[in-house]
Amino acid sequence: MNAEELLERYANGERDFAEVDLSNANLKKSKLIDINLTKTNLTDADLSGAELMNANLSGANLISAELMNANLSGANLSDANMDCIDLSDANLSNANLSEAHLDGAQLINANFSDANLKGAWLEGADLSGANLSNACLEKANLGHTDLTDANLSGVNLKSGFLSGINCENTNLNGADLSDTDITEAYFEKATLIGTNLSNTKLHQTGFWNSDLTGANFSGAVLDETSFEGANLSNANLKGAQPEPTLLTQRIRLMGKGFEEAILCKTIMPDGSIRNDNCMPEQSNELI
Repeated sequence: MNAEELLERYANGERDFAEVDLSNANLKKSKLIDINLTKTNLTDADLSGAELMNANLSGANLISAELMNANLSGANLSDANMDCIDLSDANLSNANLSEAHLDGAQLINANFSDANLKGAWLEGADLSGANLSNACLEKANLGHTDLTDANLSGVNLKSGFLSGINCENTNLNGADLSDTDITEAYFEKATLIGTNLSNTKLHQTGFWNSDLTGANFSGAVLDETSFEGANLSNANLKGAQPEPTLLTQRIRLMGKGFEEAILCKTIMPDGSIRNDNCMPEQSNELI
């Protein structure tokens, strides 16, 4: 089926186009609200600027498709193959992308707020500037993704894979990252206020100059982890331990470790409370 036939039939009231072949189709800026494109072949198709609100694209093949500035709010993209897709500046708020494949995708400034990405694959994707606030990414794979300037406040990343991620200036306030693999990750000037990082793996991960006020690191694996310049006020590190193979050793820290970190009412791995480098206003509270 070509683009002209689909648009004509859609204009005449037809909505079911499941399993058709629309590869390389030019549907730029098309209005296709509530359309059924289940298991449709849309490889290399151009849907940039298209209106696809509440569309059903479950199981569709969208490899290398272009959907920049498209509106997919409320759409069903579960199990869709979107590897190397371009969804820059697209609106996917409240969309269902569970078990979807987005490896290597361009997702710059995309809106995924309140979306369901449970079990999705986003390895190597570019999510810089994206809005993932309150999204569900439980058990999702975000290995080596770029999350620079992204908003992940309130996101559910429980039991996910975040090894090698780049989180420079990223907002993770109130997020749940418990039981997640975050090894060899980069956090620079990120905000993780009240973030749940309990039972995470943080081998060779750095939180340089990041705000970790009230963060929960209880039971986390800290080995060659750096908190240089970080604010750990009211944070909980009780029960944090080194790699299981290094249990006979003390936790190893990269670089200056805690030395330049703000520790104020901070619960340390051994349960002790440290008040090193408290800010003046915090020091007054201790008196």
